[in-house]
Amino acid sequence: MEEIDNLWEEIKFEVGSLGKTYGSIENKKILIGSGNREANILFIGDDSELYQNEDLKVSPASSGEFLIKLCDIEGIAPEDYYITTLSKSDCKFSEFIEEEREKLKELLKLQIALMKPKIIVALGSEVAENLLLRDIKLGEERGKVIDWIGGIKLLITYDVNFVKKSRNENGKKSRAALEFWNDLKILRQELDKVNG
Repeated sequence: MEEIDNLWEEIKFEVGSLGKTYGSIENKKILIGSGNREANILFIGDDSELYQNEDLKVSPASSGEFLIKLCDIEGIAPEDYYITTLSKSDCKFSEFIEEEREKLKELLKLQIALMKPKIIVALGSEVAENLLLRDIKLGEERGKVIDWIGGIKLLITYDVNFVKKSRNENGKKSRAALEFWNDLKILRQELDKVNG
């Protein structure tokens, strides 16, 4: 267990050394992830508003609060999931230079190996493309469960912030909101299979 904790600290240290092109490193907030590290579900996004700390603390009206509320409604409990981002900091993945993005992908692989989730939810095409190492067509691949590396199931869905904005602009019946809700139902079904 101590070795695993040391590897988590190594991830935090490595992320802290990245982002030289993104303003002051001293002011950068490192956000490795939040939730249960031993959970069966790993949500991966590219949105620093998904969490504020390791205990699923979120800002009011943030994409993180939106995701957690929808998970609660669908019966996906906080102990069932962990949330992380591609950048593991308060900036977007695309704001890093290519060399740093490659390092962040390596750190994500290490994080996945440490967690051993049964299901990964890719929140948006940027995340899905970095996991699958290919271009994706979100309209065609969203909502489908894919067999990924090491027997892990991968579910591709929308970026939470996009869904939240769509719902705010178009109401509960917005297409993105309804499809995202259906994707969470699929996730719940996959979780039920894992839990037996």
